[in-house]
Amino acid sequence: MANVVLFGILWIVLSILGEFGASAWIHSAPNGAGPYWGTMSNLGVITAGAFDFILIIAVPIFAFVVLMLVFSMIRFGVRKNSPDKGEAKDQTRANKAFIGIWIVVSILLNVFIWLHPNASGLEQVFAAQKVTAKEHPLIVDVTARQWEWIFSYPQYGISQSVNASGQDVLYLPVNRPVKFVMRSYDPFHTYDSTIDVIHSFWVPAFGVKMDVVPGETRTLVLTPTQLASTESDPMLRVQCAEVCGPGHPYMEANVHIVSGSAFASWAKSQASGS
Repeated sequence: MANVVLFGILWIVLSILGEFGASAWIHSAPNGAGPYWGTMSNLGVITAGAFDFILIIAVPIFAFVVLMLVFSMIRFGVRKNSPDKGEAKDQTRANKAFIGIWIVVSILLNVFIWLHPNASGLEQVFAAQKVTAKEHPLIVDVTARQWEWIFSYPQYGISQSVNASGQDVLYLPVNRPVKFVMRSYDPFHTYDSTIDVIHSFWVPAFGVKMDVVPGETRTLVLTPTQLASTESDPMLRVQCAEVCGPGHPYMEANVHIVSGSAFASWAKSQASGS
């Protein structure tokens, strides 16, 4: 019984210290994003919150498992010169109560985490996809090809947005819903438009990614929440997250989240070709 009490005390202390450390890690990042180190979209807030919640839940579980291994080695290990050295009378021993509790608690934890934050978070993500015309969403056609991202703005007459160096660039207005319409094909060749490969549209700072599959049109709706650019934060970039060939590591594009007026000026200059 003394071993159980000692183990319990150590577990509680380690769990409290671990929770303090996890909480400090989470709140050390902007917006309490923790390991995500900043989220710049409404979907990113959801995914970061889910990760932070699981981290908090995992701390006492991790402390329990590690402490059990270390405690058992130290407390019940046989010393080199111990009179108990030798083969134990019982080579195996089972505690049915412990096994039963372990199984039941594991099942309950898995069911709980599946319900929240998994199912509840997905419900929030699905709700965010239902953007209405009254919200004036920005439509961005995203074309993935080996190995380039091409961004078009049909509402503004922009067929391909590029910067002064001719590189593809993604401009987005802050606090305005954006609907990405994504396809995978090569628009510069006349062969079958469905024979490109699978790519994956990923902006780390947005906290979400989606595969872009040949022959399919996929949509993703999110709202950028703060002014930033790739130059100020490298986590704000479009990066292919699906191995798509030798040029995969370099299939990226800069992103700029700007004010509404700055976006309008940029769109006007892009449409005029200046």
